[in-house]
Amino acid sequence: PKPGTVGAVAIDHTGKIVAGTSTGGTLFKPDGRVGDSPLPGCGYFADNGLGGVSTTGHGESIIRVQLARIAADFCSRLYAPSAAQAAIRMLGERVGGLGGLILIDHAGRIGFAYNTPQMARAYITDEMDEPVVEI
Repeated sequence: PKPGTVGAVAIDHTGKIVAGTSTGGTLFKPDGRVGDSPLPGCGYFADNGLGGVSTTGHGESIIRVQLARIAADFCSRLYAPSAAQAAIRMLGERVGGLGGLILIDHAGRIGFAYNTPQMARAYITDEMDEPVVEI
């Protein structure tokens, strides 16, 4: 099977936000390589005043732009879906990077974006009876 990334973001009833990312890694990586997933601000980021973000994609590109932190910063001035799209657009424009992200802002609004052929994702809110699942 092909390795992949699993990410999650959540906000609780008190407004606390968490984010996490786990990766299957990069095949044939050099010894000692550390990817973006374990790096705060790159593979994940959470701030109760901004939002939570989990990323996936080309690790070196994500690290160069600190994608998760940038996406969270965009949440301070953009609607969640627009913040996600702006961050992915910046990833492509600044470093030619490929990737995707999911985010939730401080108000619980959900955003996601990607510039890869596909990115599986799902979400549910308190107001929903069933999750939205997209591949």
